[in-house]
Amino acid sequence: MTVATMKSNTWTYTCKLCSVISKALTVAFMAIVAFGESAGRARAANELYRQGYIEEAKALMLDQR
Repeated sequence: MTVATMKSNTWTYTCKLCSVISKALTVAFMAIVAFGESAGRARAANELYRQGYIEEAKALMLDQR
């Protein structure tokens, strides 16, 4: 096995590993953003409900625009 072949094989495996890690980090980031948005909507709906805007709070939680 030549050095060039070893380098090529190593690079291929490294790229595959980086690809898997990149996808996993992307999914994790999207999950964190989705959770933050959900929590923010819940807090906003709670505040709207507390102020008496019940229909608006319901529309916000049901994602009706």
